[in-house]
Amino acid sequence: MSSPRTPGGRIDVRENVRFRGANLARWVHERYPGTGCALAIEFKKTYMDEWTGLPDNERIDVLADALASTIEPMSRALKSIRLVTEGG
Repeated sequence: MSSPRTPGGRIDVRENVRFRGANLARWVHERYPGTGCALAIEFKKTYMDEWTGLPDNERIDVLADALASTIEPMSRALKSIRLVTEGG
């Protein structure tokens, strides 16, 4: 996701950044042990003008495309994890 350029510049992508909260992740992992996977994805509000509330549609489109591009790699990764945990 860090490779697309947007009107606001390169997308800042980081992983394992600790944040307060995590209640949904905790709930998913407790309720669905071994099968649940909660991913916390956060976007800094660079996709709109906070003062006027007007969206930057061009930037939103780029962010949406970048996020959509992660579906296939994430699906493959989850399948490989499932195969390992199921012994397949």
